Parts: sequence; C-alpha cells; structure tokens
Amino acid sequence: MSDAPQTSNTDSDSATAAETTESQRKQQAATEAVQQEKQARQNLKRTKSGETIIVDFVANFVAGGSGTFEPLKGRVLMSDRRLILATSDSKTVVPLTSVFDVAVGQVPPEVEEFFDHTVLVGYVVNGVRRTTVVGGDRETIEKFSVLLYRATLRGSVVALKHPAKVGGRFQDEPVREVGLRLDTDSVSFPGTEELTLSDEVFRIDLGNIVFFEVLERTVLEERRLVLSVQHVTQEQTVTTEVSMGSRRKMNILGRYLRQMYHYLVSDVRNLDVSEDALEVLVGIYSMAGVGGEVDLAPMLGLEAAELTAHLESLSDDGLIESVEPPHDLTPQGQFLINERFEDINF
Repeated sequence: MSDAPQTSNTDSDSATAAETTESQRKQQAATEAVQQEKQARQNLKRTKSGETIIVDFVANFVAGGSGTFEPLKGRVLMSDRRLILATSDSKTVVPLTSVFDVAVGQVPPEVEEFFDHTVLVGYVVNGVRRTTVVGGDRETIEKFSVLLYRATLRGSVVALKHPAKVGGRFQDEPVREVGLRLDTDSVSFPGTEELTLSDEVFRIDLGNIVFFEVLERTVLEERRLVLSVQHVTQEQTVTTEVSMGSRRKMNILGRYLRQMYHYLVSDVRNLDVSEDALEVLVGIYSMAGVGGEVDLAPMLGLEAAELTAHLESLSDDGLIESVEPPHDLTPQGQFLINERFEDINF
C-alpha cells in the first residue's frame, strides 16, 4: 500500500518538473522574441546613411513643397540631420541646418481652420524661404517642438556672460564659451570637451525668469544678437547674457525661450490657488536652503491636517515636487512666487 503512493508522487513530480522546464523554455523563447523585435525596431530607427530617427509619429501637416494649403496626413520623422514629412505620394525633406525659425502656435491664415495646436518650421531651399506646418494635440506638439529646438541647436557653442548684472549694477565678468542644452523647464550651459565653465553646470530655470529681451552688441570682437535674461537666483535678480555667432540659431533660441516660458506662464495663470495654499507655498519658499526638516505647521499657525491638505493641493497643481519633505518648488511654483511676491503679506 505504501509503495503505490510513493511511485505516484514520483511520477507526478517528474511531470511537474517537465511542465516547469517547458514553461521556462517558452518564457525564455518569448523573452528572446521580444528582444529580437525590440532590436528590429531599433534597427528600423536608423536610415541607410546611419542617422538615428528621434521622432516618428503620424500627423496632419502642410508641407512646404506640396503646393497646396490643404493638410495632408502622413508620417513626421526627424533625425539629428533632417526633418522628413512623408505621405504615400510625396516626401518633403528639410535639412536642419536650413531651419531659421520654429514657431509654436503661429499658423498662416490659409490653414488656421484646420489646426488647434501647431509647429511652424521656416527653412530655406535653394535660396527660397518656405514654411511647413505640423498639427496635433498640445502634448504632441509640445514634445515635438522641444525635440526640434534641441536638434536645430545641437552642438552649439554659446558665449555666456554671468552675471552681466546684479540688480542694476553691471559686473566685470568675462565672456566664457560653453555648451547649450534645452529642456522644457530650463536652459543649461554645460562645458564641452574643449571648453569648460566649471564643475557645476550653470542653469537658468524658466520659473525664475523675470524679463528677457534681444539686444545687439559687440561680443568676442564681432557684432552679435545677445539674449539678455533677468532671473531670480539666491533671492536676488541677476542678468545673464547669451550669444552665438549665428543669427539663425539665436532666433531659434529666442523662440524656444518665449515658447517654453509661455507654456509655463499659461499653466500657472490658469490655476486657482487659494490664499491659504499660497501662504504655505511662500512658507516653503522662505525656508528653502535651511538645514534639516522644518515643521511648517506651527510656523504658519496651521493644524497638521490643514497643512497636509494644502500640500496635497499644491502637489496636485504641480507647484511643489512632493507632499513629503523636502517640499521643493517646481518651476511653476517658483514662477508663481516671483509673480505674486509683492502681493504676499509675510
């Protein structure tokens, strides 16, 4: 009697082991298939010339060479060298070195009825200026425009003077040549392999900008357009000046700054922030840089539950990074503080 169950269990264990092995084999095969498919997709992202495709989506557009104002539907592809708008019948190729303007939301009147959110690309072909308009939802257009700005300015070396002013006082700082990186909420100036600024990357957060304008002056012994940016840093207003030898690139950099700043400003101004939540935001701002964790509730005269509710509201509105300390301000939160600073009663 006792031998039969043991034999049965052994057979069952062997069958289970076989099933496990087969399951593992199938899982491994599936994993390999996924990896092969992923590699195949990555290979498709490279053109015959070795370019890497960094943008690939379907959209409606009016291509500069189409000869019609009626939108076409097709693929929008972009490498680090060119922008391609392709349909089953046509293809428009825009070398990025020919792009002189990138304007978000500016649409020729002939096609404005067809689009809600757009990127207009101005470029030159055989000495003739042309434009292409790509339409889509705001999120798609915002992401595409940032990638387009980056691609057109990739590898740029800029002449940076920081600070050019502290308050209203001019500073005798040298002009230094550095790199350039664009993000949705900041402009960074890292060193390059040949040119270094310092161990720390200097950055201007868009939420800290007070005012900016384009001037013309002599930089590095040549007349250049100069982007003058006033921004708040370490609780004081400073001015940073940025320039490049290429007017085409300076125009694109100015466009980028205006557009990203517009996105940030419009998002913040559409928020309905209560005065109590605003006081909490000011409290967070005033305690920035203070070592250790500060209990904001007694400092602001609030119960712990009230403070938590305000922090959750500020987090939901995208004004602070986290409900848990440290409650760092986002660029939107910093902009709100800067804009309403004079109206806040400490």
